Amino acid sequence: MSRAIHDDPGTSRPNVLVLGVGNESLTDEGLGAVAARRIARRPVPGVEVVIGKAPGLSLTEVIEDRDCVLLLDAVQAADSSPGDVVVLRDEEVRGARDRLLSIGPAGIGEALAAAEQAGRAPRHLAAVGMVPSRLDGGYGLSEAVWVRLGELVGTARAMLREWKVPGA
Repeated sequence: MSRAIHDDPGTSRPNVLVLGVGNESLTDEGLGAVAARRIARRPVPGVEVVIGKAPGLSLTEVIEDRDCVLLLDAVQAADSSPGDVVVLRDEEVRGARDRLLSIGPAGIGEALAAAEQAGRAPRHLAAVGMVPSRLDGGYGLSEAVWVRLGELVGTARAMLREWKVPGA
């Protein structure tokens, strides 16, 4: 199940999607959802913010036919430390099954593949993520991630500006 934040039912669906993914009951795995909520606090016109609570094919309809999709997620990066922000663009995201924690076999990767097969994939795709410190059971982010979450949100907004989204 996914939940839109600041979605106005009286208007057509925005062309730009910010999709925060991750399991908040696994500490830093939920950082994408937390970051998406922060972005939603300062809404950007023409941008829909969604918390992806159930990854996989259920997210296909959320991402298809968008001009731009920005994923927020925990990221594995070999030469990085917990709290480091990582940016992946277009083909890097599509090939990141081993780096984005929510893109794996039952993750957002399935939804992207289904949208591509249907000819309805986003024109631009990016992921702004952070290297987690903890992935064990429990709610709340580790201190290493919490203190740098603002940097992740700022980097996400910079990606929206790179895509020429007004007001980002």
